[in-house]
Amino acid sequence: MFLTIAEFLPEHRRHHRQLLQIITAAEARGQARMAEMNRQVTDNLEKVITALEHDTDTPQESADAS
Repeated sequence: MFLTIAEFLPEHRRHHRQLLQIITAAEARGQARMAEMNRQVTDNLEKVITALEHDTDTPQESADAS
């Protein structure tokens, strides 16, 4: 299981950008398998980023709100 928090969003976004560059370079060199492997990681990372962004947009209830 992979767990992360919104504090790591900048790192996740940076990693995503790096992967997109790797995919572009791999495709330019005709390395379809390399591009596909990184595309899978990119897809998963996009889901993580979206989920973390959604979590930061949703107001959190205080633990002592009762």
